[in-house]
Amino acid sequence: MTHASRKFYVTTSIAYVNAPPHIGYAMELLQADVLARYHRLLGEDVFLLTGTDEHGKKVAEAAEKNIMEPRAYVDMIAARFDALCFALGVSEYHFIRTSDQTTHVPVVAEMWKKMADTGDIYKGEYEGNYCVGCEAFLREAEIDEEGKCRIHKKETQAVREENYFFKFSKYAKKVEQLIREDVFRIIPEFRKKEALNLFSEEGVRDFSVSRPKESVEWGIPVPGDEHQLIYVWVDALLNYVSGAGYGTGDFNKRWPPDAQVIGKDILRFHAMMWPAFLLACGFLENNLPKMLAVHGHISIEGQKMSKSLGNVVDPAELIVKYQKDAVRYYLLREMPSDDDGDFSFARFEERYTADLQNGLGNLVSRVTALAFTHPEAVKGITISGVLAHAKEIYQKYENAITAFQLHRALEHVWVLVERSNKAVEDAKLWELAVKDPRGASKVFAELAHTFAAIAYMLAPFLPETAEKIAVAIGTDITALAGNTGIVVHFQKPATSLFPKLQ
Repeated sequence: MTHASRKFYVTTSIAYVNAPPHIGYAMELLQADVLARYHRLLGEDVFLLTGTDEHGKKVAEAAEKNIMEPRAYVDMIAARFDALCFALGVSEYHFIRTSDQTTHVPVVAEMWKKMADTGDIYKGEYEGNYCVGCEAFLREAEIDEEGKCRIHKKETQAVREENYFFKFSKYAKKVEQLIREDVFRIIPEFRKKEALNLFSEEGVRDFSVSRPKESVEWGIPVPGDEHQLIYVWVDALLNYVSGAGYGTGDFNKRWPPDAQVIGKDILRFHAMMWPAFLLACGFLENNLPKMLAVHGHISIEGQKMSKSLGNVVDPAELIVKYQKDAVRYYLLREMPSDDDGDFSFARFEERYTADLQNGLGNLVSRVTALAFTHPEAVKGITISGVLAHAKEIYQKYENAITAFQLHRALEHVWVLVERSNKAVEDAKLWELAVKDPRGASKVFAELAHTFAAIAYMLAPFLPETAEKIAVAIGTDITALAGNTGIVVHFQKPATSLFPKLQ
């Protein structure tokens, strides 16, 4: 199960700080964390990057609305995103901020100069429709019949200005080929098709990569031109380079990204701009990011999440109310990793009660309580292999993670939970332990192996719960990952894994 010589570099997109964290970003953080934890269990050298996107007109406007200077505002909101990572239990992550004058801004300036020196950036006049919400000039397909942005439902701004342009026409066919041939892989498959369709819609047009300073105010200056600021998406995408330690010895150990988890609304920027910028900066085709894993959006009880509707769900409040692993479970099980999902408080509590409290929690509580009261039935039990009794399930679980179907992976774990509950009921273990301790011992041994497999497979998803299950059979996740023979000592958890909801 170990790949000790391998590395795994995984990123989220970076969160735009014009508003506090919402539940959709919490889901993306958890998806990346699952991939990171899964690959660490395999013994790989994992680097997880997340952070905040802190420049642009929307940020300047949000700061002004809060009667704050942009620097003070981004410091405040970035701290909230960092705190969310901690609250969700995101593991061993590096947090990059695009306003960082030491690690990020110099890298953006250097990459800009590389592209300018090869003639891939040039000055020209741009005329088009700009959406402040998207921080982008929109294509015709992205504007509705009323002249509004299809995503933000707001009027676009007709803009004519002198900007710098990126020679996308030079790289478009190559990027399209790399996507088509899965050198630059996009999953799920229907998102790959969406990305390829963008090339036919966009053609091979060059695009603007700067804005006049008076139009944006808050951003990174174009090297050698103090009147222009670098377009926020150039700045933002290069975080994956700067955050990996570009210019240091660590960079070559980490690069390229093996998986980049993003939302469907920013597929265009990541599928087109991102690889083209890298090629223009001298990165070779075989040294580009390996995969974009694209998730959908979360609606709230059938409606789009919106401040005006008052239905924005604060993930920090959810964690306080339901506990960390319950929030992780719901967002990773109920929300399809590769498509849109719907959040419902009623459904959350249904999942909590059925799957966590009555399913997994009750299973661990019952079995360990029976083992404690019937010690003669659990003597000498040894786990011979963590996945010895669950190889077929684990293969399905592994395939689901590889395909970025994390919700399916959890479904496979719950097959083991249900199988174990059924084994207790079918054997009437509470009676068998009294009448036939030797017969009960065989059931306990089977359950111990299944508990080990459940704990190991849950570790990337519900790390605290997985550790408690491992402790309940007298071991820990590190030992389980080592797959060594483990002498079982059933121990009842001090408190219920998932107490009843109040």
